[in-house]
Amino acid sequence: MRRLCVYCGSSAGKDEVFTEAVSDLAGLLVAAGIGLVYGGASVGLMGTIADAAMAAGGEVIGVMPGNLMEREIGHERLTEL
Repeated sequence: MRRLCVYCGSSAGKDEVFTEAVSDLAGLLVAAGIGLVYGGASVGLMGTIADAAMAAGGEVIGVMPGNLMEREIGHERLTEL
């Protein structure tokens, strides 16, 4: 497997356990040489998993339709958006 698509929210939620879980998942993916494909936002759980994967040196590809780019905050430091 070269890449894994992860679906998560643009909100961090009420429980810190979710933030910790996506950070841990990002580390596991990078350690295994698996790139991350996700929703492309820089906020919430999406932003957390992208930032953690990028910090660990991983490949991160964001997928966000143009009409959502106007309403959401697209991540600007990804491998590809």
